[in-house]
Amino acid sequence: MRRVRDRRGVLRAGAAACLAGLAGCLGGSDDDGPTDTEVDVAAGDPDERADWPTFQFDARNTGHAPGQGPTEDVDARWTFSTGETVYSSPAVVDGVVYVGNQDGTVYAVAADDGEERWRFETGDAVPSSPAVVDGVVYVGSQDGNLYAISADDGEERWRFETGGMVPGSPTVADGVVYVGSSDNSLYAVAADDGTERGAFETGGSVQRAPAVANGTVYVASGDQSVYAVDVEDLVAEGGDEDGDDDGDDEDEAAVEARWEVATGDMIQSRPTVADGVVYVGSNDDTVYAIDADSGDVRWTFLTEGSVVSSPAVVDGVVYVGSFDTNLYALSADAEHADGEDESEDEPGNPETFYWSASGFGQVRSSPAVVGDTIYVGNEDSYVYGLSARDGEIRWRFSTDGGVASSPAVVDGVVYVGSADGVLYALEDV
Repeated sequence: MRRVRDRRGVLRAGAAACLAGLAGCLGGSDDDGPTDTEVDVAAGDPDERADWPTFQFDARNTGHAPGQGPTEDVDARWTFSTGETVYSSPAVVDGVVYVGNQDGTVYAVAADDGEERWRFETGDAVPSSPAVVDGVVYVGSQDGNLYAISADDGEERWRFETGGMVPGSPTVADGVVYVGSSDNSLYAVAADDGTERGAFETGGSVQRAPAVANGTVYVASGDQSVYAVDVEDLVAEGGDEDGDDDGDDEDEAAVEARWEVATGDMIQSRPTVADGVVYVGSNDDTVYAIDADSGDVRWTFLTEGSVVSSPAVVDGVVYVGSFDTNLYALSADAEHADGEDESEDEPGNPETFYWSASGFGQVRSSPAVVGDTIYVGNEDSYVYGLSARDGEIRWRFSTDGGVASSPAVVDGVVYVGSADGVLYALEDV
């Protein structure tokens, strides 16, 4: 197992200056900081569409979908009050929006008019974002269970009990549901019947959605590390090919990670996988780019606050927010220059930096990118639409609470929850 602790070569983003107020940053950097550069981004085809079935759109957590979302001033098409904080990020499939809230309820709401279709009660808060696959809604709860619920009528299909809370979102790939628990484990569960297929133990709470790509599960842990686990090893550990446990768990070898990369603090960001690279933020204020095969750290980017937001990656550009109140656009292809000064006081490599947009509160929400617009919530109670080219704010919409929920964008509408307990559907005016 490869273990890496790499804080060298960091790129300090704090030197990036921004325009006054709420404007995005472009070309206004201090002399000592990286220079802002416009990104070449396609506008997107409004005739293209795709459901948004899981957190950050797909199993790789890329946050990028085809089509086009609102680009001008927006207003609410409808609002749906759940009565309690909505940290959960919506999933939208076949004209229905699925979302959880902190009183333990999962809701199904019509995407066109906001009418409730059904609700399902769990035993505790549901900060988890649902994953909807083949007519089944998979969602975790802080009551310790992973639930499978019929998308049609809200009836429970099965539940899988872990040894701790399940605040993170499940990821579904090839008939297996991958989900983390505060009992320090990543679980692989059969999507059809809830049978445990395998488990991987980390050294800390697994609170966020794993990413699955190319036969590998990438998962972050409260033990400060990111792990790559081969699906073949993980699924084989929990039972045979029929999903049956042979009852001789003590004789089974524990699953080993292919590699492990240690950061400088706990990780609350979800890994994103794109073009053979894993991108993840850490509470050590840093964004990491890690080779998906080897676990080698390709580059790091240092912000001035915890990076809880999960990166969105589109056409070689990494979009990610920080608790330093900035949203950043970074080059996915950057490499550290040989011989550069790699001290934390004087990090360099402006090749990694495109632009930053600031003037927000803390960015906990993960960005969604559709067309040439970035959609993201903020602790300042606003939902924003920004230009993916230069970070200019195109519109903002005020809610009555912080927005940690990550937007889903389908058919020109942004669906997002707020700490005010409301699910919003936003569209162009």
